[in-house]
Amino acid sequence: MKKLITLMLAITMVLLTLAGCGSSTSAPASSAAPAASGASNAEAAPEAPAEGKSLTFGYTYWAASDFFLTIGEAIKAQAEANGDTCIIIDAQQDNQKQIDIIDDFIAKGVDLVFLNPVDRDAIKPALVALKEAGIPVVNFDTSVADLSLVESYIASDNVSAGVIMAEAMIERFPDGGEIAILDYPQNSACLDRVQGFMDTITSNFKIVAQQDAQGKPDPGLEKATDILTANPNLIAMFCVNDQSGLGAYGAVVQQNSKVEIYGVDGSPEAKEAINSGGQYVATAAQSPKQIGAKCAEVGYQILKGEAFEKEFYVPTFKIDKDNAGQYLDGWQ
Repeated sequence: MKKLITLMLAITMVLLTLAGCGSSTSAPASSAAPAASGASNAEAAPEAPAEGKSLTFGYTYWAASDFFLTIGEAIKAQAEANGDTCIIIDAQQDNQKQIDIIDDFIAKGVDLVFLNPVDRDAIKPALVALKEAGIPVVNFDTSVADLSLVESYIASDNVSAGVIMAEAMIERFPDGGEIAILDYPQNSACLDRVQGFMDTITSNFKIVAQQDAQGKPDPGLEKATDILTANPNLIAMFCVNDQSGLGAYGAVVQQNSKVEIYGVDGSPEAKEAINSGGQYVATAAQSPKQIGAKCAEVGYQILKGEAFEKEFYVPTFKIDKDNAGQYLDGWQ
């Protein structure tokens, strides 16, 4: 009982915050912890900065979360190790605010911008302004709609994340059954995860509900509560990130349901829930530390005029009750 109370308090804390989705696509699925991999299309970069010049980076992301802060801190640590500066600003899920942030970056004369867009389409005017100002962009996690406006795109392999969770569900329920999906259609990363899941889940599973939980805990709790009430034969729920998954898990606990939750992220709170042995059974883990390190690496390659990867996908891997205890110390 004490463990359950502690876990529910942790979920309550998560409900007061937001977390991250990831972004686009492809590489073979793996259930083993990865070393960073994948890549494509190296190309030469813009003119290198003057010798000895201190660099300033701008970093803006869609909403407050440990996931995006971990990426930003990894970039900032590398910048500071090189005597450079990284300005980190949360766009608070407001596209116009993010455009204003980027306008301010341009006014400050930053050398490069790391961008996770609030709205992959509506961010275009800011990308055009950056292009006109000669400021390169490393797009991470969620892709912008027009990748020709950025120098490089770095993300988790999100299609693979959906594949991994579908495979876990199939292994757990070989006879299939009724399932539900909590998605987030406005986010390219989450679309990729659903694609991977749908391409992999077998025909003996029936999707009886698919609802937009906006990648957040509160809508996840609300939508999952409605789905559980309307579908008494439900066996499992695939959630496109751990934040909506934790909301769904709260609904499962409240209703004393046996429905199992499968998420994506590998967030500290989800790993604690999985390790407790409850109904949150698995997550496809991302590595924001690896994403941040790769962003910094590519950013410096661009500014030094070196060859760099136009797209890079960090592998995801399964965390369940068999290995969750190995990953409880923050983000991987």
